[in-house]
Amino acid sequence: PHVFSYRPSVGASGGLLTLWDEVEVWSSEGREHVLWCHGQFTKSGEEFSVTNVYAPCDPGAKQKLWDSLSVRIQTLGRSRVCVCGDFNAVGSIEERRSARGGY
Repeated sequence: PHVFSYRPSVGASGGLLTLWDEVEVWSSEGREHVLWCHGQFTKSGEEFSVTNVYAPCDPGAKQKLWDSLSVRIQTLGRSRVCVCGDFNAVGSIEERRSARGGY
């Protein structure tokens, strides 16, 4: 009974998949590094937007992504918005260790 939207992977970069249940999705829009879904909760009728993110590792591309997300969220006004996904953020240098042993 579940429905989904997806954005396929690009090269080795992960694709995006958003599954839902008990919501009515009116639109789904894929952009570079982002999958937006817009709809309403079935029981409450509240409108929402959810964005599924696969952020790039490159700092410049990541800043461009955050700038575009910020603009989009501001245009949604007081709508409910959830931003989730893989932000490719690291908390410490040890997280950057590669399989070859380097950083």
